[in-house]
Amino acid sequence: MLWALAAGMLLYAAWRVVSALMPGDNDATGWAKRIGFAVSAVIYTTFAITAISLARATTAAPDGNTQVSSLTERVMTNASGRVLIGVLGMIVIGVGLYRMAKGFKQDVGEELDMSDMSAARVRVTRRLGSVGEIGRGIGIGLIGFFLLRAAVTFDAAQATGLDGALRRLVVQSWGALVVVVVGVGFVAYGVFCLSTFTHRKFQAP
Repeated sequence: MLWALAAGMLLYAAWRVVSALMPGDNDATGWAKRIGFAVSAVIYTTFAITAISLARATTAAPDGNTQVSSLTERVMTNASGRVLIGVLGMIVIGVGLYRMAKGFKQDVGEELDMSDMSAARVRVTRRLGSVGEIGRGIGIGLIGFFLLRAAVTFDAAQATGLDGALRRLVVQSWGALVVVVVGVGFVAYGVFCLSTFTHRKFQAP
């Protein structure tokens, strides 16, 4: 199942890369979408790498946080690398906030053709997508927060992937609720994608 998960994550990342590279508008909105697609591709690639590491593990399951921390440490060997990690953290936070905003506004049908769906199915689809975007947005924002924190504190150990962020949160009384929200969000987004893949519009940003 981990290998299947990794393959799915890599395919999703590839789809986001193709979406970012397709010709389209060159205005601010178009470029914001392209950046969002690219960041999404990077994040889902890290998810896939973590899944592959877990699948290949023969002893205790490794924490994906170690991989992200090691990469961050190599990048932050000088001041320019520290700035790069900080900028990357802010961009990832921005993508997370954008996803959350789309969820709260139920703006999830941009890439879908729902003209042949019943009114009831459209409502369910929008709600699933909204819950998914909010959960994904929080998860992505957490990754950005810890990247930015690593740059500010100059401590690579602060950087983490999604698994590491959730591990840190779950030990807090209030953090457990956030972990549940992120988990429900990813499940909802998975159901949303499965139920709408035949209605996808392949278009430029």
